[in-house]
Amino acid sequence: MAEAPLTRAHVLNVVLTYAAVASLWILLSDKAVEWLFSTPAQFAMASTIKGWLFILITALMLYAMLRRRIDTTGSTPVFTRRQWIPFLLLNGLILALTAMAIARNIELTRDTEVARLEAIADLKSRRITEWLDNRDQDVRQIIESPRYGALPPDGLTAKTQWLTQLQDVLSLRGFQGATLLDPAGHILWQTPGAGPVNSPLQAALSRVEAGKVLRVAPYVDGKGYARLDFLAPLGPSGHGTTVLALHIIGTDWADRILRTWPIPDSSGEAILFRQQGDQVHYLSSLRYRPEPALTLHYPVTHPTLLAAQYLRLAERGTPQVLYGQDYRGSEVFGVVYPVMNTDWYLLAKIDKAELYQATFKESVWIGLIGLLVLFVTNAGIILLRQHTRLQMAEQLQHSQSQRLEALQLLSAIADSSEDAIFAKNKEGRYILFNRAASQFVGKPVDEVLGQDDLTLFPPQQAQMLMASGRQVIERNRVQTEEEYLTLPDGEHVFLATKGPLQDSEGQVIGIFGISRDITDFKRAEADLREREGLFRALVEQSLAGIYIIQQGRLCYINPCFARLFGYDTPGALIAVGQLHALAAPKDSTRVAELVHACEQDARDIHTRFSALHQHGESLEVELYGRRVDYLGQPAIIGILLDVTEREQVEQALTRQASELRQQNHELERFNKVMVDRELAMLALKHQINGLSRQLGVPPPYPQAPMPPEDLP
Repeated sequence: MAEAPLTRAHVLNVVLTYAAVASLWILLSDKAVEWLFSTPAQFAMASTIKGWLFILITALMLYAMLRRRIDTTGSTPVFTRRQWIPFLLLNGLILALTAMAIARNIELTRDTEVARLEAIADLKSRRITEWLDNRDQDVRQIIESPRYGALPPDGLTAKTQWLTQLQDVLSLRGFQGATLLDPAGHILWQTPGAGPVNSPLQAALSRVEAGKVLRVAPYVDGKGYARLDFLAPLGPSGHGTTVLALHIIGTDWADRILRTWPIPDSSGEAILFRQQGDQVHYLSSLRYRPEPALTLHYPVTHPTLLAAQYLRLAERGTPQVLYGQDYRGSEVFGVVYPVMNTDWYLLAKIDKAELYQATFKESVWIGLIGLLVLFVTNAGIILLRQHTRLQMAEQLQHSQSQRLEALQLLSAIADSSEDAIFAKNKEGRYILFNRAASQFVGKPVDEVLGQDDLTLFPPQQAQMLMASGRQVIERNRVQTEEEYLTLPDGEHVFLATKGPLQDSEGQVIGIFGISRDITDFKRAEADLREREGLFRALVEQSLAGIYIIQQGRLCYINPCFARLFGYDTPGALIAVGQLHALAAPKDSTRVAELVHACEQDARDIHTRFSALHQHGESLEVELYGRRVDYLGQPAIIGILLDVTEREQVEQALTRQASELRQQNHELERFNKVMVDRELAMLALKHQINGLSRQLGVPPPYPQAPMPPEDLP
């Protein structure tokens, strides 16, 4: 095979392609290394790997481009349509897997960040709850103390000393001031840092209960400061007693808990908020807003605000992961946890941009790996195809040497077959005729080759065979049909399979065929159809219902069986599936057990049960069945007889006998009543006669006989 000359255009094409690939590699690879790696050690390792990848990719590219100029006299290197499909599918699969890996990486990063936010929100909400509980405990200790739990003593000096000591205790516990209020809300005294009594504090006095500390949620007092109050009664009665109010000014206590974040330089932020009316109120200081706490609020109906989204939820007492915007209008996602024993909620959030930045580097790396796999795979496919093309020439020569051997083997196989094997050219003349075909027609193979069907069969049959051959050539497909032919030994039936005979270029040059003598089979088939018709006539015209059950289900019933239950055709009834489904509820279980015992243990069935007609009427039937083999598996065959009329006659006779027995019983009971009545009258007459004799009067019933019980 001559090699194609290496032209100047081809050299220029290779050089320009190499220059373009190298330029893009230098431009993009350095940027990718800068994005993906930060330490000097990582940068050095990445640079080394980048250099080796460049050598590998450019070497494969140069080999593929130069290899295309070799063997131009052979088959074209361009993929055919059939070859393009798996090639594109493979490339699509690699790209799809790369995209799935990037999506999975983004999902895992998001899940990791959500888990981190949940842990932060849970921890900070617990710390806030713990801080509030500690302040409640401090208040309880103060009011339960014998020194501070009662009203201050009389006298200016004693009261001043009492206040000074209380103020020292409050400063140690984190309170900035205290106020003592009477039940009407008037100030009895207060420490210097207490501040004014505002309306939220006044309104809370009515809710103070004995033994409990009431928290007045953060609010802005008259001086514009955020304030958190703790109220407790001095005394056991609670409402209507003097109340001690302890004050915490500002939100430093919350900022110390919320401002800390485990990741430096993160956009993360923890915020306290609550719902007040139809507004979302932020209770803590905000990282990106210089204004003091409790000065920012939004409507609950805000469509994208995370806090508003949570407050609109039906179940907002549980932690939730939300996506939306924060108070700045920035895209964020966060986790909201409720603060126990309060109406506050804690929001832990980070900017979406931070999440995207975290996933970008890994996604770029995954994308580069996917592109590298794509390039290596395609280069491997091209090289493999070049290698395959070289092997095809060797295989072509080898196949030609084997073709002659195959033809000889085919001839030997054809002669050893008991079926007639033949081949014809497009003119209908035989070019192949095996020994079995020669025996069928009674002529040697040499006399048949080159002849058509007119020399072997009667004219009408020959025309039929030739028309069939032309049809195969026109349709260019294999077809199978029965052929009735007259041979020297009589009429025969053949099952002939014919197909187009093609050359190496796919052009039809004739037909081939295989014919099997099925005369004996057709005779047996006809005999079987005759017997089957007789059997079908006997079964379908039978006056008894005939059935076959296999694996517990009806698989055949005759028309009489269907008519017994009011169905026009057997198919409408056989859909019921099981025989016991036709029985009345009281007999259904018994019928099912009998069918199962017959099919499993070969017990004959002979029973009577009540069945249900299609229209709801009750039928009395007798069932007979015996196990047989049907289609290679155990089955039950039997008959079903309608004995409803006979049952009705038997029931009528039984009913008449019962009525006669009842009438006889009534007669006996009536006779006994009459006899008992007569005996009672005789006894009464006898008593009257006795009384008359005692009175000396003649008995009125002298002829009355003695009662049976008085007889000796």
